[in-house]
Amino acid sequence: MTTSLPHRTIEGHTLFSEDLKENRLVKVYLPSQYDNTKKYPILYCHDGNEFFTHGRIATIATQMMEKEWIAPMLIAGIAVSPQYRTQDYSLHGERNEKYVQFVGEQCIPFVESTYSIDTDARYMAGISLGAVVTLLLHAHYPTYFSRLLLFSTALRPSVLSWLKDTSLSVDAKVYMLIGTNEDQAQTPIGVYDFLHPNEEGRYILRNKGIETTYVESPGSHIWGFWQKHLPCGLLWLQS
Repeated sequence: MTTSLPHRTIEGHTLFSEDLKENRLVKVYLPSQYDNTKKYPILYCHDGNEFFTHGRIATIATQMMEKEWIAPMLIAGIAVSPQYRTQDYSLHGERNEKYVQFVGEQCIPFVESTYSIDTDARYMAGISLGAVVTLLLHAHYPTYFSRLLLFSTALRPSVLSWLKDTSLSVDAKVYMLIGTNEDQAQTPIGVYDFLHPNEEGRYILRNKGIETTYVESPGSHIWGFWQKHLPCGLLWLQS
């Protein structure tokens, strides 16, 4: 499946996971005049469809590339299974280990055997629970990612405890975004305080020696807030 629009192309690939026993759609954004003889940075995104639709990341990235604010890069959106999102993304989710293995050992190798990637500029992004699984993937594959985008990370007490106790590579840099109105954030499973745990998480990461850029900005736990800050996140990836 290929969707071509002015100045960009989005190609879709369906991968079957033996561990998860299901198909997963992976959409790959290609910049204008993609050339497979060159090496490109790549950003992997959990909740992949939502990054393209609600986050408008392809449109934002294209505009930034046309203005030469960022260099050409690829974006791979890994679709979520809505009914299994919590089980796949959560620290103690029933399917978390299998999902992490699917991304690290099937999805990424497939994408990088299909496209021309600069493996020294491999990034990952996640929203809420997607940010948690981004951290889990970095812990499991410490040499894979050079930068992580964490938007409104769902840092529940168990995740903060894990973050304190686990070993994380200090080679990757982290960008954390949190909304100042997220101390009472409405989610499909209840109301949670995201703000104060993210403040604590920042210090945990910095105490581990990880270079962490922390941004608090007026906003709530919604895609409108995250979309607004995507340009800053993309700029930071290449800074």
